[in-house]
Amino acid sequence: MLVPSCLGRFRQNDQGSLHQALQPPACSASLQPNGQQPRSPKKKAIRSNTIIVRVSTVHASRRSRNAAARSNRRREAAEQADIDEAIQLGRRLGIILPQTATGIQAAPPSNTENRQEPLFGSYFDADIRDEWADSPIATHAEYFRLRRYAERRETIAQQWAELDNEATAAYLYNQQSTSNWTTPAANPSTNLSRCVCASKDISERRVDMIDIIHQHGGLLVKFCKCTPDVIRLIHYGYFACSADEPRTAFSIRLVQYHHFLWQASAVPDSAFIESLSSFLDTRTTSPLFNRGSNHKRRELRVPFTLCIDLYNRILNKSRKIYEDGLRFTSIDKWASKCPRCFGPILNEVRNPGEATVHLSMDGNFQQRHYAHSSKDCPVEDQYPELFLRPSKITTDIEQLAATDAVATGINKPHKAANDTRDGSTWDKCDDNGLFASTCRHDVPLIIANIHKTGEKLYYPLSIIRNFLVDFPDYKVGVLYDIGCHLEAHIKKRNLLSDRIADLQFGTSVFHAYVHEWSCQVKYNPRFNDGWGLTDGEGLERFWLFLSPLVSTLRVSTRLHRLTSIQSRAEYYSAKLTSSTADWLSKKSSDCTETIKSSASILRQLHALPNPTTPGTNYTNTFFERQWDLERNYHLNINQTREKARQELGHLLCLQEELDASLRRVATSTEQAISRAHACANIAIQIRNQRITIGAHALIDNLNS
Repeated sequence: MLVPSCLGRFRQNDQGSLHQALQPPACSASLQPNGQQPRSPKKKAIRSNTIIVRVSTVHASRRSRNAAARSNRRREAAEQADIDEAIQLGRRLGIILPQTATGIQAAPPSNTENRQEPLFGSYFDADIRDEWADSPIATHAEYFRLRRYAERRETIAQQWAELDNEATAAYLYNQQSTSNWTTPAANPSTNLSRCVCASKDISERRVDMIDIIHQHGGLLVKFCKCTPDVIRLIHYGYFACSADEPRTAFSIRLVQYHHFLWQASAVPDSAFIESLSSFLDTRTTSPLFNRGSNHKRRELRVPFTLCIDLYNRILNKSRKIYEDGLRFTSIDKWASKCPRCFGPILNEVRNPGEATVHLSMDGNFQQRHYAHSSKDCPVEDQYPELFLRPSKITTDIEQLAATDAVATGINKPHKAANDTRDGSTWDKCDDNGLFASTCRHDVPLIIANIHKTGEKLYYPLSIIRNFLVDFPDYKVGVLYDIGCHLEAHIKKRNLLSDRIADLQFGTSVFHAYVHEWSCQVKYNPRFNDGWGLTDGEGLERFWLFLSPLVSTLRVSTRLHRLTSIQSRAEYYSAKLTSSTADWLSKKSSDCTETIKSSASILRQLHALPNPTTPGTNYTNTFFERQWDLERNYHLNINQTREKARQELGHLLCLQEELDASLRRVATSTEQAISRAHACANIAIQIRNQRITIGAHALIDNLNS
């Protein structure tokens, strides 16, 4: 009997009456006209207004009827309890309004003309669809659907996490014993090796085994209780696609090949799987179909991505074992990223005032992530090693918020990508981009994930602060598109006060020449000592390398976005490290060529007469003296202008305070007297501040 929970109940006495009404006539037991025996009674489906009842033409015993009645009563009681619980939950959430009236309500007047017709199929009127979209019931259902989805993902992640350590050990052992799977691994169809289970604990299951040159659909594989299925498949040379009773597995060498191919070309997983399936179908007579179907091909992209995730976790744990085994310090880990910057210093001669390392910083807002594509929220332990933890950024956010009042009078940092520009695009995103740093050799060092904001001051501040923690004795040169504003904010807010003497700021070469000349004199690396030929544009080259990932990572999960960027960054760093000799040779050639061309230009200038000193030609001493005068002039002008802007900012703050006092409503005589005294004191401060600034300076700063 099928009884929908939302419809009326079919009582037991009604069932008996219906059963008697459906009894066959007495003549049905006689012979048929052709002389054959009567057929056995068949079950008939009776459709009523409320239920569908499947009855038989055979009498049911009293015992079975009583058992059915008891079962119906228990089921009805359980369903009624579920309904009551749902109603109470709806009332708590405000979806169902509490009943205020008591007694029996009068039936509403009949109005068949204006009554809405029932909705069939998937058609909804536009007004009804908009009303349903804003309904709290739809929001309530969407919330629980997302919660169930998140709980399911969390359960699957927990199952994989329990197997990661054992899977890493099995991978490293078999990698060594099979010479990285160049020799055959164990046969899945033969007896289990290293198994101590009894024969009753050994089971067989059909698994689709996919390799780089062949595929076996529904291959019978033996499993046991002493070894998890995922680990058993690794011994066979395959990665499982599920942590619990896997039905699909990809060979380890296939996943390894995809890993190197993806690092070099960033091929999408869907395109790779489609090409692989087409290739393997030409090498077999039985292509893979969905379970229970003989015509629909299997979709292997999702299972394959699970194998990729498992392989990436194994690689990360293998690297952690390597670092722990060698007892890497924090400096050793930095040296593994760029040995040229952080490796041992041998026979190096450096100017005492020169920076030990150079940091280039920049933001990228192409690498954003759409909020609708996934709802996962990676925790700090899941952030890759290259990424800055959100908790470390939060500290700088709070510190900047506490010093906002002090920074009054400083120009806005810049308009590259703040919260007010391009807001229609950013409304769709949860992760808006990346902010990263590289060394002078273009190796990515630290990456910060920009979450629901723009290129804020706390991102470069967090990177600098966390970098200085590991290098207490280093002098650091910072190249940033707006390094001039960055230094002004840090000094004005008194940030990094204990290490500000170890920092030197500059603007990257590509942006330096669009700054004012007074800014270039101080911050252009081509006009100042200590920078060499470092251009500060290493991140532009890094963003170009990551550009093939833009479209795919916008619709991936948030965790996949972070791990993919980490993997590509590691490959990019490894390429730069392997080409160190070529890089140094090229830079040496560039330096030699620059010195030769500069010497040639100076020789031409030395042959010209100097009009300021008749009878002599231009000399290097003359040029150096003129450049020092130029620098000192602009530096002094900048300091005077900066001080005037700060004083003007203080004046504006006082004016806002006066306006707020005048708008304040006094409800008593005491409050009115207090407001008058406050306004008088602020007015005196404003008058004194205007005298300090001066009329001409005030007008100049307002115009600028």
